[in-house]
Amino acid sequence: MPSAQTKPSNPEPLKHWTMIVFESLSVGITAILVIVGVALLAVGVYVQVIWPLTEWDLTDLHLGAYRPTVHFFLLVIFMVGSLVGFWFISGAAWGSKPERSRSPQPRQPERKRLTSPPPSRVRPTRP
Repeated sequence: MPSAQTKPSNPEPLKHWTMIVFESLSVGITAILVIVGVALLAVGVYVQVIWPLTEWDLTDLHLGAYRPTVHFFLLVIFMVGSLVGFWFISGAAWGSKPERSRSPQPRQPERKRLTSPPPSRVRPTRP
């Protein structure tokens, strides 16, 4: 019995773009999580190495003034991560170029092969 092959149906355009946007936002959230991980690593290194050696506990550092700047940078990182995710997931990063119509290439003339004559025409050489 021949197997019935069916083409996979394309999802609706709205559903397709909704999935792409959702995945792009997920890449933005992943970028934020990477930044938080780097910050935790930096704090861990500080607590394990710098603080025991210098006994500098950062009591004079007031971070309240940096709050708007930190929020701005987190928003920028999220947006850039989302845009890069959209660029990759939508396929724009892979350069979908329109296919050119292939015109037949002109054929080059065949080269004649240099071969020895057939054995029936070979003349024996006489000494």
